[in-house]
Amino acid sequence: MNRLKKLATGAVAGALAAAMTLTSFAANITYTYNPGGVTNYIKTDSYKGYENFPCWIWYQGYCYYYDQNGNYLTNTTTPDGYTVDELGRWTVNGNPIHNGAGNYKMHTEDYNGKTDDEIWSLMKEKLIPVYQDAIISKDYDGLDADGKQIHIDQYSYGYGNDIIWTDKDMSTYGGYGETVITHNDSRYNTFATASIGNQWSDMEQMFNNAISKACYANKVDVKEKTIKAVVGDKIGTELFNYIKPHADKIISDPVENPYNMPDGIMPSKLDFSAWQNRKTDYGKTFSVQVVGESIKINVYK
Repeated sequence: MNRLKKLATGAVAGALAAAMTLTSFAANITYTYNPGGVTNYIKTDSYKGYENFPCWIWYQGYCYYYDQNGNYLTNTTTPDGYTVDELGRWTVNGNPIHNGAGNYKMHTEDYNGKTDDEIWSLMKEKLIPVYQDAIISKDYDGLDADGKQIHIDQYSYGYGNDIIWTDKDMSTYGGYGETVITHNDSRYNTFATASIGNQWSDMEQMFNNAISKACYANKVDVKEKTIKAVVGDKIGTELFNYIKPHADKIISDPVENPYNMPDGIMPSKLDFSAWQNRKTDYGKTFSVQVVGESIKINVYK
């Protein structure tokens, strides 16, 4: 996803098209294992464009140039010849270029008139490229907190007949990933259940390396597209727009966040009472609940 700006100088429409293009780094290695059914575990090298500063990073819909010290430039021309405004946003002819974040369309009108199995297949089909192009940290070889040599396998995404997930640390995660959607889940008696982790783009402020900054900056886009794919573009926009303002600000809490650090989403601080027994765009009932510090969207049969 390096810079995504192969465009004619001054062509704002062309620039916007380029900005909205997601470059795939999917030289995928696929691993399978059988925990009762075949599941594909997939790695991509989506982090490759961010292994070192300087680099460009998309954050909250805009693109910023981070210098060799990890600071973004403002109100200048970058060393590679592009302009950024007083807020650091890439501009063309003085206009900041936005990649569509906050207004993504997953085209869930495709679900209309389809059977449940067809809707689920379409849902997975829409999310696989989102998760494939998500910026995930690379594998890690090093020492843990106790000085013990460890290897961490970081998988970009995976899927099976009734599951799709993204961002799984094989050494520490107890579940399938930071965000996961299951189909016909007998635990909840649901058509689909989406468990959305609490990581958000504000957390990029906690890191000083390009890979981590890009990874966390990308979280909000992945979650927006997941929510809309699961409940539909229209109602999904309402739900996403309810969550986003809370996720964009640091929530002070003497127990959970005593030092006022960037905290991602803190679902336990949100009121989802208005999000019970709502209707998806495709006619099913859904409710939102909080489990720990994750958001669970249950779409009922």
